[in-house]
Amino acid sequence: QTAPCRTSDGFEETIGVNHLGHFLLTALLLPAIAPQPARPPPRIVVTASEVHNPEEPGGQVGSKATLGDLAGLRAALAGGGKFEMVDGGAFDADKAYKDSKLCNMLFMAELDRRLQRTGRGVSVNAFSPGLITRTGLFRNQRPLFVAAFDFVANNIARFAETPEYGGGCIDFMATSAELESQHGVFYSDYPPGKHTLVRRVPSAEARDEAKAAELWRLSERLVGLA
Repeated sequence: QTAPCRTSDGFEETIGVNHLGHFLLTALLLPAIAPQPARPPPRIVVTASEVHNPEEPGGQVGSKATLGDLAGLRAALAGGGKFEMVDGGAFDADKAYKDSKLCNMLFMAELDRRLQRTGRGVSVNAFSPGLITRTGLFRNQRPLFVAAFDFVANNIARFAETPEYGGGCIDFMATSAELESQHGVFYSDYPPGKHTLVRRVPSAEARDEAKAAELWRLSERLVGLA
């Protein structure tokens, strides 16, 4: 893919769907998310991916995730134009996906910090269920490639996971007592394909608090919240 698809709002589709859409949805739902008597504290769970980290195997394949100085978002706000990449570069579909997962990680961390400062008792964490080939993720790829990749990933290399496992990961993140006192953490399928979800350290860029705060500020303006 050499040119970006766009959302109805004109955003590059991958960032628009994976980051900006969920950023806006969460902001609109926040007033309704509050602790209830005799119930566990509320949690917000963000679906991220290990590919946000250029030091991890998945993040090393192809283009590597980085948001630079968020030049693409700044330019869009300054001139009202349509950005192609968050870092202001030329469109790269592979990098756009990885960048969107990095945005997810930064969003998770910044939202959790903001909620902790307010003392609302709501935690925010992120997780990666690993590579799941049978959920429509590759629906826009050539059928022959999809069939071949699915066979290799699930039957030969065995680094893929199942939709059932992915659903179990969401259940764990949302309900497990293990996470009741944790916030701002990242869990991932590791080692890949072994059906184990463990706490992992996010990438250096995902831990950049200044960048997370700036991404938040720019995202608010892009979706019309500021």
